[in-house]
Amino acid sequence: MIHADDQLIPLPKPHVPVVCNTMWALTDFTEANGATRLVPGSHLADASPDVTKSYDSIAAEMPKGSVLIWHGSLWHGGGENCTDQRRVGIAMNYCAGWIRQQENQQLGLEREVARGFSPRLRELVGYGVYRNLIGHVDKHSPAELLGDDRPARSVWDH
Repeated sequence: MIHADDQLIPLPKPHVPVVCNTMWALTDFTEANGATRLVPGSHLADASPDVTKSYDSIAAEMPKGSVLIWHGSLWHGGGENCTDQRRVGIAMNYCAGWIRQQENQQLGLEREVARGFSPRLRELVGYGVYRNLIGHVDKHSPAELLGDDRPARSVWDH
C-alpha cells in the first residue's frame, strides 16, 4: 500500500524533513520484480495518503549495489513482484533524535548480545540517551540495563 513513513508523527504537512529513508538494492530492482513505488512530489502534500486508495506511482528501478534515498513524507510502497525471483534489499530509515523509532531494538536484541557491542553501537541500537534526555528509562540511560557503569549525565543533573 502507498504510505508515508512520517504519517504518524503529529506535525502539520508539509514540514521539514524529520525522516530519511534508504533502500539498498542487493538484487536488481525492476518494475517486474516489484521495485519500490514512489509518488513524485508527494512529500509536499498537506496530508498523508489514504492507504485504502490507489495512486499513480513510478517504479524506483535500480541495479544491485544502488541505494535509493527519499524524504520520509514521500508517498511510497512496495511493488508487486510478478516474477519467480526474489527482490532483496535492505531498508534503513533514519529519524530525528526526538522521534521514537518504530521498532524497539532494545527488546529485540538479547542483552547478552548487546553487552558485546561497542559503546557507539549500543547507542545506535537504542542503549543511549539523546541530548541527555530522549530515550531515558526513569531518568537513567538504558545502557545501565547492560551493566554499563559509566556515568551518564542527564538534563536533571544540571
